[in-house]
Amino acid sequence: MAPAVASVYKPISPIPGSYAPPASVSPTSTLVPTVETVENKIRAHIFAKRIRLVDLFADFDKLRSGLITASQFKRCLFGAMQSSAPLTETEFEILVRFYGVPGEFDANGKGEVGGGRVKWVDFVDSIDKVFGAKKLESTPTLYIPSPHEVVIPFPPPNPLLSDVIDRLRQYVKHHGSDVKTWFKDFDKYNGGYITANQFRRGIPQNVMSQEEEDLLVEQYCDKVTGSVNYFKMNTDVNRKVKRTRMDQAKLVKKDKGENVENEKVPIGTEELLHAVTGYWPQHPSVRLIEEFIQKQVYRDRIRLIEFFRDYDRHNNGVISEGQFRAGMERTEIPLDDTQMKILINAYKDKEGRFMYRKFCFSIEEIFTKSNLLSDPLAEVHPPTREFLVLGINELSKAEEARMEIILNHFRTLMRERRLLLAPFFEDFDRKLGRNVRGLVTRSHFSRLLSTMRMDVKETDLHLLFKKFENKQQTKVNYIEFLRAIDPETYPTNRPLPGTEVRTPTSGRRQQTVASHAAVLQTVMDRLRYHAATKRIRVSEFFRDFDKLRCYSIPRHEFIRGINRIGLSFTDEEYEELADAYADKSGKKGCCKWKEFEQDIEKVFNDTNLESQPTKIPEVANVNTNPFTSADFLTNEEHITLRKTMKSLAEHWKIRRTSIKPFFKDFDKLCTGHVTKIQFRQCLTYLKVDVSDAEFEVLCKRFSKSAATRAMEDEALEPRDNHPIKENAERICYLMFLLELNNELEGLLTDPTASNGATDQKILKYGKAIFAGEKIDLPAPAQTPPKRSKVVLSPSEVTNLLTRIKVKAKTERIRVIDFMADFDHLKHGKITKNEFRRALKVIYLNLTEPELETLEALYQNTFDPGMVNYVQFSDAVESVFTHKGLVHAPTMEPTPFESSAVDPMLNALTESEQKILDGVLVRLREKVRQRRIDVLSYLEDFDFVKEGTITTNQFRSVLGTIKLPVDDAEITVLARRFTQDKNMDRINYRAFAAMIASGAGERVGGIW
Repeated sequence: MAPAVASVYKPISPIPGSYAPPASVSPTSTLVPTVETVENKIRAHIFAKRIRLVDLFADFDKLRSGLITASQFKRCLFGAMQSSAPLTETEFEILVRFYGVPGEFDANGKGEVGGGRVKWVDFVDSIDKVFGAKKLESTPTLYIPSPHEVVIPFPPPNPLLSDVIDRLRQYVKHHGSDVKTWFKDFDKYNGGYITANQFRRGIPQNVMSQEEEDLLVEQYCDKVTGSVNYFKMNTDVNRKVKRTRMDQAKLVKKDKGENVENEKVPIGTEELLHAVTGYWPQHPSVRLIEEFIQKQVYRDRIRLIEFFRDYDRHNNGVISEGQFRAGMERTEIPLDDTQMKILINAYKDKEGRFMYRKFCFSIEEIFTKSNLLSDPLAEVHPPTREFLVLGINELSKAEEARMEIILNHFRTLMRERRLLLAPFFEDFDRKLGRNVRGLVTRSHFSRLLSTMRMDVKETDLHLLFKKFENKQQTKVNYIEFLRAIDPETYPTNRPLPGTEVRTPTSGRRQQTVASHAAVLQTVMDRLRYHAATKRIRVSEFFRDFDKLRCYSIPRHEFIRGINRIGLSFTDEEYEELADAYADKSGKKGCCKWKEFEQDIEKVFNDTNLESQPTKIPEVANVNTNPFTSADFLTNEEHITLRKTMKSLAEHWKIRRTSIKPFFKDFDKLCTGHVTKIQFRQCLTYLKVDVSDAEFEVLCKRFSKSAATRAMEDEALEPRDNHPIKENAERICYLMFLLELNNELEGLLTDPTASNGATDQKILKYGKAIFAGEKIDLPAPAQTPPKRSKVVLSPSEVTNLLTRIKVKAKTERIRVIDFMADFDHLKHGKITKNEFRRALKVIYLNLTEPELETLEALYQNTFDPGMVNYVQFSDAVESVFTHKGLVHAPTMEPTPFESSAVDPMLNALTESEQKILDGVLVRLREKVRQRRIDVLSYLEDFDFVKEGTITTNQFRSVLGTIKLPVDDAEITVLARRFTQDKNMDRINYRAFAAMIASGAGERVGGIW
């Protein structure tokens, strides 16, 4: 260790070139620094510049003897210290005298100074202590001092200088100035150095005395050049001073009595008057502090050992006290200095270092027990909720009675106004994007109550603080408050299914074998439907539990994996699944999750088809519309539902309000569902008077869970005692609107309910309501009766496919591009509705029988509700080329002949035939006289050379070559040479051939 500051200087006789003493030292005696003082000066410079002295000295010691001459020693020191703090001649002689070889120097360090040798290795080892101890591999328990313990500043800090700097800092802050502006005019090159006289002239007047100016000049003066570095003084003045917080936080002395938490302090000042550690005991025990850290670690899922491992370079399980404090600060666990000292004293070893590994193992006992390898049968239980969460506080009987009145008032407001307070509290509870903690300050709590118009008296407000405040953190537990005033929306937490130990008589119902089978079938149907619609792979939820890959896991882990799939079941349903897939091969208490996975994933396809290539896959049927039945309602609820729907239809018959936009405002993602509270709000906005009982029936009928209850067997007991939770159940408003629309149509078409034309207007208006369309529409015509299904003949099917192919070749249509967007799984099939939508975009003139024919022609073999669009696309694109030419390079593709059209398509009447004969005779004569090549003119508009052009292009060409025709004649020509029923394109080659022939011949009455 370095010597004390008092022994740094020794009075000796003056030596020329020695260090000048500071102003605070008495001028009666001249002081010369000791060896330790000079070394501290070098250490401070070396540590600040991060210089390794061994690289400077090793070049002069060729034989690696550890000795160099005094002149070489001086050159190395001069090269290391010349930048900021060069050594004086006296300091150099002191080092040479101390590290010189005995006998080569005299008693005063003189004599053979140039020829004497110096032990530079010992000098470098002494200086490098500032970077840490060396050769720790041989002495691993050696104490490693910190740099501030090794380096003693030279000269020692002057209290008077600190006062001067503080005064300058206050002056600069008060006047809004800067130190650089005082001396900027003297420093033309902006180098940061000016003379001492310029420095004195630049200091403002009446700020400091002459002695204080001399002190500043001496502090910031360069020992070599004699100039003053005012940049360095500016840095010291502008340096921020660390302010203490705890001392300033305790502004008011608190009474340590037992009723300190009930003190009615002004709202907003509780964090000043009640410190965070105010509820801690004055001398807490180590166990109490560890329990507090365990709660924080378990809540935030902190891996505590990772914050200390980087400090333990040798992996010996111990670190220094400062490193432990630094690691705890990074965890952001609020501990004061007293609690830190208690932990350090408890886990300190004999050498004063902190045993962090032992501390981390003690804290991580909350997750699991240590040394489980030696006790594999030990049972590990999670911490109880009472240990982790501090519940509500207990009050006296009078206060509890008053609190019940306040809570009942809040419950009434929540029920009448249908409020949802949790999002408002969570906005104040989030910290830097982290999860909510369930705590807010008193100010936030009172502010939210006032914002939501739930104001109470000041005495009642402080009574709420006393009831729901967390005493350890002096904040209000709003989670418990919400559970007290809104128990339906925020019920009490229950353990996850499968975490409790199963007993033979754990409340299960006595059911018959048929009932067990019905329950199991219902649950499996729900799981298959959920897996098919969400595209879920069941193995992802069980694979992590099966470490040995034996496809058998414990019963409680099997139930936990089912719960992770995303559906909620009752305890009886979980037990039925566990019993059905119990492992009977010898592993008691285990379930075969692989068999369960195979049964669920039958909805996608059969497994192991690669070993059975001739097997026809059997796809499990999935109920795609779970809202088609309401058999789970009782008779009374059916009657209530019918009355409610009829009254709603009567209401909208009178009000004529557009309904769907109200629900779509809440359905941002267009899922077709809203929450229970949003469904109630929409009915309120529409001014519908529905009682609570009727509303519950509507929720049961149109809730998302109705899909699961609709598939239950009638023999099972109804689960009406399970209320619909806001966070779990959602209402399908689309099904509600559809059923209400049907009810409205039935009401308006009833002859006893309305009359004639008025009924038709109201019926049309009701449909527009649910479709979200405009209501100012003309009265619709009578709906034509539905035509019976028409089956096309083989010739008509051939003509239909030919028309489709001709259009695809003419307009260069790639059919698969219009249908592949509907196939998200890329399995080559889409639904019939999607197939129709794509065809309507490409071919607008297809009739209903033609669409039905195409659907039946390309229907999927294994799934009747799907259409194989890839096969249809290949058939249409055969007009361009033959598919698979890569595998048959010598094959000659057959060109597509578009002449195979309907022979009755170009049939004309007698009047039209007369017009055609006249125009053809006139056109032939014109062509013969003028020698016109009609075909060459028409081919200019046929860019793809497929033999057809549009009707407008045909008429334009005839006008260009001076073959005029009127509207009637062009209509007849278009009908005669058209390729489709709409007469969009004309076969110009047949027309040109007929014009160029000598006389037109008739074949069967047709040209």
